Amino acid sequence: MSISIVLFDNFEERANLLPLVATRPIGNLRIGALTINQKWKVLSSQDVSYLTVDYLQEKFPCNPLQPVIILVNACILPTKDLLETFLNLEFNCNLVDEQGKWLAVKVMKEDFLLLQQRKRLDYPETCLIGDIPRIKYLEDVFLLNEKQIAVDIEHLKLQKSVFIDYQNSIFYGDDLYLHDSIQFEQVTLDTRTGPVYVEEDVIIEPGVIIKGPAYIGKGSRLKSGTVIYPNVTIGPNCTISGELNNTVIWGNSSKGHYGYLGCAVIGEGCNLGAGTSNSNLKNDWSEVKVYNYQSNDFRNTGLLKCGVFIGDHSMLAISSKINTGTVIGVGAQIAMSNFIPKFVSDFSWITDAKSESYMFTKFIEMLTRKAQIKKENLTAEDKEIFEYIYRQKESLRNY
Repeated sequence: MSISIVLFDNFEERANLLPLVATRPIGNLRIGALTINQKWKVLSSQDVSYLTVDYLQEKFPCNPLQPVIILVNACILPTKDLLETFLNLEFNCNLVDEQGKWLAVKVMKEDFLLLQQRKRLDYPETCLIGDIPRIKYLEDVFLLNEKQIAVDIEHLKLQKSVFIDYQNSIFYGDDLYLHDSIQFEQVTLDTRTGPVYVEEDVIIEPGVIIKGPAYIGKGSRLKSGTVIYPNVTIGPNCTISGELNNTVIWGNSSKGHYGYLGCAVIGEGCNLGAGTSNSNLKNDWSEVKVYNYQSNDFRNTGLLKCGVFIGDHSMLAISSKINTGTVIGVGAQIAMSNFIPKFVSDFSWITDAKSESYMFTKFIEMLTRKAQIKKENLTAEDKEIFEYIYRQKESLRNY
């Protein structure tokens, strides 16, 4: 059956995933080797688009190509069984889970256009029994990442790499998926705890240690001395050094010097200065609370280990110290010798001497220079999205 999949996230709960989804739909979050939309596309071999909040729709349009459309809760991580269930849905009937949370609906294109206008899903319901993998809160990105690396490798149908003696490197286990174009020598790759998947044009310098499960995206560079512990995803075009554990980096970001990242999720276009490290365990061994945009309060994660969540294009100066359970918004500039506050609002400018709003014009000027130097694509749509976030979150910057 030819269908279109549309990932829907224009609901109140998306605020639980801010600041990571301030600049993108939920369906564009990276977890494992792929973003959620890429997962659906690989698994279904169908076109995938987004039905998201208004200010993101120009950059992330809703353009289903087929006459039959399956509208899916964007938080769901696809499986073969779920896809089969969705394909076999009756038309115009909402599928919900055991708690009554909406999962999916199948409609004809003419009904979908009406549904878009109403922005309501007032169809009869049917219940799906069983566990549905999905992202509800920020920490779910790193908690579910390990399994998703293996799932993505399976769905991509990758072939294992075979090396007997290669560039004076050490291999433990054989669960390796290495693109032919990568550059590496004198490295240690250990797959006894999970697979290691490295995409094209990656540079792995001498002395790097990678313990799976781990994914390294296209065009990234791991500098000498880097240690990648299990459950790490590094998106495309990143520069990485130091220690990483239980960490997901969306892509196009830099942690180019020594320091530790653990139980962390980093957005796109971020830069962490030399020596920057985060704590992920409280000294009193109590459960970690993190700031929640929806409640404008701190939420108990129930976790003993939880590090930091950083929105897109935030910059941290050298030797930045990040406390357990810290949330840093989009476009923040932080240069301070003390611990960074547990919550830093979008477009904040914080030093030891002052805390104030980052002037929006200065932010765009910086981003324009960066894009020119790094040959990145900064569009008018991007600027409009940043301006919207800047104005919407102004009330949180009480400086």
